[in-house]
Amino acid sequence: MTDLIHRLLAWMGLLLIPRRTEHVPPSPAAPLEPSLHPLPPHRSPYGLHTPLDGTATIAVRPYLTAHEQRQRRRELPAT
Repeated sequence: MTDLIHRLLAWMGLLLIPRRTEHVPPSPAAPLEPSLHPLPPHRSPYGLHTPLDGTATIAVRPYLTAHEQRQRRRELPAT
């Protein structure tokens, strides 16, 4: 058990204690040229901002269509 606690504390120490790394300052470079292709206009990930028209679509209830399909199959003549 003590070995487990020691390993856990060592692992947490690696995560929490900042490490020293060599910092290399960026070399001064020429300013970036503007892109030849501008970015497309922003588009919402949620689609259009206009409300949906509920009367334009037919509400489908899957349990009702399944019931109708069973009725049609029963009415078909058995082969």
